[in-house]
Amino acid sequence: MKAFHYINFILILLVLIGICIAEDLVVSSSLKEVQARCYEIEALLADKDDLKNMDITLAIDNLEFIWTEDEASMCFLVNHKNIQEIGQEIAKLKLYIPANDIDAFKVSLEEIKFYCHSYLHFMGANLHNVL
Repeated sequence: MKAFHYINFILILLVLIGICIAEDLVVSSSLKEVQARCYEIEALLADKDDLKNMDITLAIDNLEFIWTEDEASMCFLVNHKNIQEIGQEIAKLKLYIPANDIDAFKVSLEEIKFYCHSYLHFMGANLHNVL
């Protein structure tokens, strides 16, 4: 009878570890994808003198589309308040395009990369999540 309890405990622990690993994979891949898109936008911005061109607009739209899809799935895994800053900064990027405010655009892009980088460090699987 005691062996049955140990087997149940081990199975529950393995399921929890599996859930934490799945969470880590989903969150990490989403944040890395957003970071990669930000680097692509920076490369586009280095070649252009203004924000009012189709390449940058399409890149921002793609970034927003990817983020809204990933944010919906990440809301089940992490606290929404922890990741809402990225969505806010993406919205700011879209506002800076008609105004052609390159400096503010670059600052918001750096903020997105900073949030993604810092979230990648603390939103991983760890023993505290399992317990």
